[in-house]
Amino acid sequence: MSKQFIVTPETTLAEAWERVLARVNEAVSESGHPFRYVTLATVDKTNSPQQRTVVLRDFSDDRIFTIYTDSRSDKVSQILVNDSASLLFYNEEIKLQFRVSGSASVVNAGEEYKRNWDNRGSKSPHSYTSVIPPGTEIKSPKEAYHWHLEGTPNFCLIKIVAERMEFLQLDGVKHIRSEKIVDDKEDTERWISP
Repeated sequence: MSKQFIVTPETTLAEAWERVLARVNEAVSESGHPFRYVTLATVDKTNSPQQRTVVLRDFSDDRIFTIYTDSRSDKVSQILVNDSASLLFYNEEIKLQFRVSGSASVVNAGEEYKRNWDNRGSKSPHSYTSVIPPGTEIKSPKEAYHWHLEGTPNFCLIKIVAERMEFLQLDGVKHIRSEKIVDDKEDTERWISP
């Protein structure tokens, strides 16, 4: 097996999960990290999956993944109706796929909201203060270039609480896969067939 892989047949289950979750933690603070940009899937009103790329903003020890978004976006309205969500990460360099399924919630007030806006969200105010809501039909791209630059009118957090996580270490033929079921009482980790 190549030295670039982080999980090998000799890696223990506990070591494997420690290494994978360390990569997720790195992505929060390293802007160029391959896990920084992640695919978020939600379910729309017709029960169809909807995917988009988002930026991972935080990952906590209690297995909560946080992203920022415009509160008027489709993903927010979808989560308010159906809180099922999943995340898909992929690191081409080390051939590692990481998947998360869980329940999502929207945070648009309170101390955590304010702390995130003050610490990171307000550094790019154009991202969350557009006059025209995301997904609105426009005649020209220039119509979208108008912002409310005061306050935090459309900024919110989406928090995904992991219920199940899975990694797949690709290796041509001898892939390695594991899942972790996240529970309030105890996490269950096990190897599974790729």
